[in-house]
Amino acid sequence: MAANYARQLVLDKNGSPYQTGTPAASAISRYVTENGTASSVLTLTQDTTAIEVATGGTAAVIRWVATSDTQASVVAIAGATANFDHEIPANAWRRFVVPVEQFVQQTSLVGANRLNGLYQRVAIKSQGVGSVLVSEFQ
Repeated sequence: MAANYARQLVLDKNGSPYQTGTPAASAISRYVTENGTASSVLTLTQDTTAIEVATGGTAAVIRWVATSDTQASVVAIAGATANFDHEIPANAWRRFVVPVEQFVQQTSLVGANRLNGLYQRVAIKSQGVGSVLVSEFQ
């Protein structure tokens, strides 16, 4: 089992976790698709332990992509082909802690993503013509 690898929530002035706040950190990588409709696959940095996904005028879906997955796209249509993990409503944002794909014992210096066996790729797709923005955090 992996250690506690995600950054803790920031605390408000009373010491309570600030649930709806953004992290007290700068993004380490950013991705923007404007007016896109196709599925895109992002390779996360070796330090990424959380992502934030924001949408424009349409909803979007994401899927955590295993390193062994050769198809690597996300599908969100009715029927047996749908394979998305999460949906982000239109004009909204959500943060996700990158889940563990598999535990791998590392013997060299690597970032927290690789060290904890986290998913290294995520597929994103807007549900219609719209913008999707993704930020990666350590």
